[in-house]
Amino acid sequence: MPILRITKNGNPLCTIGSDDVWAFSASLSMDVWGPEVSSLDISGGSKRRPSGESDFLFWEISHELKKQDRLSFHFEAGSKSSPQGTRFNPDAPPQKEVKLDPNFPTTETNPKDLEAYPAINTDIVWSLSLNGAPSVKVKPDTERQHLMLQMIWNEDNHPETLSLSLFKKSLREIMDDSDGEVIFSEAIPVGSAIDMIIGD
Repeated sequence: MPILRITKNGNPLCTIGSDDVWAFSASLSMDVWGPEVSSLDISGGSKRRPSGESDFLFWEISHELKKQDRLSFHFEAGSKSSPQGTRFNPDAPPQKEVKLDPNFPTTETNPKDLEAYPAINTDIVWSLSLNGAPSVKVKPDTERQHLMLQMIWNEDNHPETLSLSLFKKSLREIMDDSDGEVIFSEAIPVGSAIDMIIGD
């Protein structure tokens, strides 16, 4: 069974092992409005109990990334998580204080108002390389303001592969739950590595 081992700037960040979970995902996201340059979420579902229920586990929630950060995702043979995932407790205090821009429109605002908010991340470029291949470079623009990279695995559906997808979406496509522009989407086998640089 596989693991997903993640490093940041050459240092271990975490490993999600299939001994502990029946499904896991890692996702990166960014948009032109910020305030973060990009953020990383890593989560999974604990092994299911006889009732079929499981707990939501997380390793990173809204982990802030900066320019020139380098991430590597290694989908490889293994089983153990390091560290163990944290069970989500909706009543627990937030990990860090969230500072909101009081002038930023809320999600209930007309999409035109959201789209008109000043863009601060227009120079950010994601560079991704799969198994050492030439990098794919992608950045947001005025038409599609969001980037999202998703890695999804579960033991019930082709557990020997990891689903890897890169999307570029507009605010309206996100609100409509549309895929937007699919840069690539494929199932990658055990032994694969994804390298990513957040640049400008």
